Amino acid sequence: MKEKLTLDECKKISLDILIDVADFCDRKGLRYFLSVGTLLGAIRHKGYIPWDDDIDIMMPRPDYKRLLNEYDGKYKVLKPSVGMLYYAKVYDPDTEKYEADTDYHKYEAIGVDIDVFPLDGIVNDEKIIERLYKRECFLEMLLRLSNQPIFLRKNPLKAINRILPRMIGSKNLVKLIERNAQTYDYDSSDYVIRMRWSPNGFTGALPKEVFEKDYAEFEGHTFCIPKGYDRFLRAFFGDDYMELPPEEKRIIHDFTVYRK
Repeated sequence: MKEKLTLDECKKISLDILIDVADFCDRKGLRYFLSVGTLLGAIRHKGYIPWDDDIDIMMPRPDYKRLLNEYDGKYKVLKPSVGMLYYAKVYDPDTEKYEADTDYHKYEAIGVDIDVFPLDGIVNDEKIIERLYKRECFLEMLLRLSNQPIFLRKNPLKAINRILPRMIGSKNLVKLIERNAQTYDYDSSDYVIRMRWSPNGFTGALPKEVFEKDYAEFEGHTFCIPKGYDRFLRAFFGDDYMELPPEEKRIIHDFTVYRK
């Protein structure tokens, strides 16, 4: 029987992956930043948000591409080109993680991981941002549907919703998502966007100076964060991001992990 890992064991592995990826980025001169809940955890808790269970980083698109192609650490990279996700993961191949909404007849389970999201250039034009954002949301919805099991126990009639996305193909959908996100070059743009910004619906651009390098503590280690982290976190979580949310909004991801 496979050994089931505890949440604390999974968090320790995720932290080890982050340390390894950060070391690689530092050696290669790649830009990376703690992102979203991990960034909030660093600022508010100096580590994991107590009920959180994953790690997110974000990288300018040029550096993100280099990580995907050049990473030589002890972990493995899940590239978007596989079709499973529109962003990358770095994962531990000695573990297996099973999530509720993934079709494991279509994909092999990967291990405990960290999420790596690209940052892209954008123009500060609300109409253009809205158009790209709506297209992104639609394509991501199709990708999620294409990667879910055809028949769900509670909603067998919804299988028809998954037929069209599967006909398009998850790899093709990822290509469309990446093409949409890279409409503007990162290095020549004055504004930056991470597509699918926030639960608050923020889809605007932030000036590139927000993403100058700074540092913060996370679980006893020092990692890169955006110098304008306050502006980023206010845009993503709202002005009250330093306040703890009510218990019903403290979301824990649904997954099970085993050691191989």
